Amino acid sequence: MPDLRKKPFSQNVFRRSPFQDSKKPRLYAELNIMSDPTNQEPEKQAFQQADFEGITQIVTSEFQVDEAILERGTPTYSLKWPQETKHTFLRLLKKLNEIKLIAFLRKTEGKIILTVTPKPPVKPSSSKIYWGFFIATVATTFVTGYFSFGEAGLSPILSGAIYSAAILTVLGIHEMGHKVTANRRKVEATSPYFIPGPPPLGTLGAVIMQKSLPPNRDALFDIGSNGPLAGFVVAIVFSVIGLATLVPINIPAGAGTLPLVPVSWTYVLLPALNSLHLIPQITAPNNGFALNPIAWAGWAGMIVTMLNLLPAAMLDGGHVARSTLASDRWRFVLTILSVAILVFSGPSFIVMAFLVVFMSLFRHPGPLDDVSALSRSRKLVTVAMIAVFAFSFPIAA
Repeated sequence: MPDLRKKPFSQNVFRRSPFQDSKKPRLYAELNIMSDPTNQEPEKQAFQQADFEGITQIVTSEFQVDEAILERGTPTYSLKWPQETKHTFLRLLKKLNEIKLIAFLRKTEGKIILTVTPKPPVKPSSSKIYWGFFIATVATTFVTGYFSFGEAGLSPILSGAIYSAAILTVLGIHEMGHKVTANRRKVEATSPYFIPGPPPLGTLGAVIMQKSLPPNRDALFDIGSNGPLAGFVVAIVFSVIGLATLVPINIPAGAGTLPLVPVSWTYVLLPALNSLHLIPQITAPNNGFALNPIAWAGWAGMIVTMLNLLPAAMLDGGHVARSTLASDRWRFVLTILSVAILVFSGPSFIVMAFLVVFMSLFRHPGPLDDVSALSRSRKLVTVAMIAVFAFSFPIAA
């Protein structure tokens, strides 16, 4: 069994491809965010008195109301407090949806305020744009795989096909975790858009666009968390397959090697695979391994998961933080912490740090019901999210 600390990792003997040698991995480009709309409230449309009275009947059938006024043409209700709001608000949304209206529940100056507005129309997505981006990403990832893994003993065509399929699966399952959850929560969202990019990954990630706001904090949490959890699982699977099929090679002195390795590789997967005798043995004159396309896709999936779980802005971790923490001050602290983590993680993450700062300039819209608290079970899931972040975090090899 090879000495994992002295050879494959401490001495950086994961051989990278020529593309990977040419420059440092552009880790910031692996961002795979679930985009939230930042301006969801529709234009205020003045309601007539008769409309107001009808809407008031619907609202008072669900909520106990202290005061009902037509404020600047918008039905506005001050609710009695305390009262159950989470399930009541969902029932109200269902009734309002039948007449193409929507509600917002906010805490303002110590009062619980509910407003009703017209439901904004949802613009259809362009299938031509979707398929154009997808085909372009298949091409760029195939070309990346074609030229990157010659030392792994695969033909260029097979290498390109395997890498393209693997990296698109990692990104696609991550985004489908968001999409499926959004559908289940009755939130309008696009299918995943894959973004073509240059080597060493051949893609700049994938994104879904959310076209309506989640109904409450539970839904916001689920949409934000299920993507990285799904992506992490498939990244683990690909990492195990890729590490178990590494090819020992002789790496010349001064050749480029993989500088960062996920914590899960170093402290969990590699020791476990070694104990099962699934890691190939290194014998002279070999002194390291050549990365194969499946291992590279697993590595990329880990980094994508880590970046998305940063608790800032519109990143998946930002959605989780927004649903968990009511205080703007604490979310600001987490944003600063996220930027600090990126800055101190090395120069490869600097551009991502600037991107997080830029995204943080836009206020998170939150859910429609921003009063009802996050469920206790989801607060416990937050602990699992922190663990996934830690296991995905890259450290020096």
